[in-house]
Amino acid sequence: MISGTGASSPQQTQDNGIKFVSPEKHASLTKDDFMKLFVTQLQYQDPMNPMNSADMSSQIAQFNMVDLMYKNNDAMKQLVESDQSRTRLEAVSYLGHEVRYKGNELQVTKDGPLPFDIKNTDPVASCVVTIKDANGALVKRWNMGALSPGKHDLGWDCTNMSGDAVKPGSYKVDIKALDKKGEKVSVTTWTSGKISRVEYPDKGLPLLSIKDGPEVALNKIRMVGP
Repeated sequence: MISGTGASSPQQTQDNGIKFVSPEKHASLTKDDFMKLFVTQLQYQDPMNPMNSADMSSQIAQFNMVDLMYKNNDAMKQLVESDQSRTRLEAVSYLGHEVRYKGNELQVTKDGPLPFDIKNTDPVASCVVTIKDANGALVKRWNMGALSPGKHDLGWDCTNMSGDAVKPGSYKVDIKALDKKGEKVSVTTWTSGKISRVEYPDKGLPLLSIKDGPEVALNKIRMVGP
């Protein structure tokens, strides 16, 4: 009967100094691993039958490719980090500035409404505008009439249905555009607001907070300035 301690664990160090590592902990080869394998192969090759020059050149070329790949990965990582830093700095520069973005919220200040545009690519025969306050109550409704393709100013005089001036605040704009056949025409509304805060989420682009309005991603800004 042969006695012994049994098979050793894959992670135990044997008497020959070799340390075995489980596949789960080392599932892929790194640049250093590749180099160690290459050097070890040279050490243990048969002196009477050395590796021929073609195989040697091929393996050196493979090593150079692996090394170049790692260098490219490092360069790309640095480029991405640099671009992210530039984007973060760019977002800060928006603070305090008026911007134009897609939305249906209209900000009214003591000096009147901020710019608000309607853009349609197809002809419009009837364009009914409905404005509501922050509580959803009807403020004003009117028909802008026919609109040719292009961009059009909302043209609201900041009065309600009774003709009285409205208070400064945030209002909702609803557009119902129809063609000559009474079918709905797609329109895009561009509103304005002043950036009051910049937020950096864990992923994605910085978010710009509109004063008394929503948060807008940096790539959704159409224009900076009045």
